Amino acid sequence: MRTIWTIGHSTHNIEDFLSLLRKNQIDTIVDVRTTPYSKFAPQFNRELLRHFLKEENIYYIPMGDSLGARHQDKGVLFENGQVNFRKVQETRLFQDGISRLEKGIEKGYRIALMCSEKEALDCHRFGLISSFLSKNGMEILHIYPDKTISQKDLEDRLLERYRKQLPQPNLFEPNITRAEQLDKAYYLQNRDIGYNAFTNQGDEV
Repeated sequence: MRTIWTIGHSTHNIEDFLSLLRKNQIDTIVDVRTTPYSKFAPQFNRELLRHFLKEENIYYIPMGDSLGARHQDKGVLFENGQVNFRKVQETRLFQDGISRLEKGIEKGYRIALMCSEKEALDCHRFGLISSFLSKNGMEILHIYPDKTISQKDLEDRLLERYRKQLPQPNLFEPNITRAEQLDKAYYLQNRDIGYNAFTNQGDEV
């Protein structure tokens, strides 16, 4: 099975971050931040990060233009200005970004998608990118400081987070499926974290 990893740089010092990459044998970082800079962790600003990674023979590829969370096009926004992940997934730009990832994996690169949030459940790398890749047959592994978590295990956590708001089997609807619950849970996660083009608040900010 094709596999891709994800990681959040958070406020790691650079050596700890590189150690996590080495531990998982990552040779390519795909930066999915729309703006690849950090006020709180300047060691992850694009130029510095590229330098650190190059010294470790790790490729750095910025792809925030196609796989980032921030969008201004009204065609991919909810009425309140939030980015609609499902609409983004339908765009040519996003699809082209996914194709680049797939080609890299086919060539044998061990790719980790990198964004800023430590917790994948609070990041578009999970709700926007990983969810799409997983539905299309790819194995996703999320790198945490002390372990690696599969997409399925994170989806279990997602379902638990929104359990009270999800449709449940009952007398009148006994056949509610996990897939239906996940669909709603991903939507709720999107509405909780999605970047808002009108207020400039939300994911990746």
